[in-house]
Amino acid sequence: MSGVQIHFDGDIAQNHQVSLRTLGKTLTHLQSTFDRAYLELHHGNLWKYAKMHHSYYDAVELLVQEPREGGYILDFLTSNPITRRVIDRVAEAVNSACEQMQQAGLQNAHNIKQSIDTKLAQIDAGVVPIKSYDNLLQNPDGAITRKYADRAIVREVDQILSIIRSSHSGDSTFELELNGTVSQKFEFNKAKANTFHKIVTNKQIGDPVAYKANISVMDRHNLTARIVNKVNGSIATLHFINEDMFQEVISYFDHKTELSFLGAPYIEYGAFDPLSGDIYYLRLI
Repeated sequence: MSGVQIHFDGDIAQNHQVSLRTLGKTLTHLQSTFDRAYLELHHGNLWKYAKMHHSYYDAVELLVQEPREGGYILDFLTSNPITRRVIDRVAEAVNSACEQMQQAGLQNAHNIKQSIDTKLAQIDAGVVPIKSYDNLLQNPDGAITRKYADRAIVREVDQILSIIRSSHSGDSTFELELNGTVSQKFEFNKAKANTFHKIVTNKQIGDPVAYKANISVMDRHNLTARIVNKVNGSIATLHFINEDMFQEVISYFDHKTELSFLGAPYIEYGAFDPLSGDIYYLRLI
């Protein structure tokens, strides 16, 4: 039998129990972790809006066992070889992030506004190449260093770790044991959970790409737009760093005309989905 084990200990697991809120959030994101991994294995890749169909559920079926003491311990078992591969894929992604945690120091979070100002200056000076969208699909940005699935998997784990990071959890720990074809255990206290979060939410923007799209939604409050790519019909979120940039494209929305613009891929944890990944607006073409 292969499977998964979660283990809460410390203040969060008084009398070998955890709250419904803690357990509910943990199980929701734990299932999503394995769903993300399965979708990548099934399709050979993962994209932002990929969905689990009911026909896929048996491949990610983990049976819940009786909780055990020692803090609060819960096991999930499977005999399905496909699920075993899914567990291994999750372990691979989490292990990669944890290896980065062992490295001395952390990169400072990038200031997106400053990065955009730099990109615009580089465009004006002609020192940064502008890719076509087709070229982006064929030749990913150099800042994209890992698969989008890795980001999707570790972001779900990070949501679980937000429970440990919370001040309401006091001095608590969380362990995730993944037993696929091999066994790995990942242990987190508050400090490690904070470091994990900083690593998997590290953000930067890529080099400029020429996009052609139609705008389906504009949201002035959040300075975002929903766009439909003219090349393949994919949907993505377009971000604006200020009201002036947002205002530049409103007429294209009002008149339902094609928008040609330069955008910078929004790269998080070294990953970007070229089909539906978020984009930062730079300027009109």
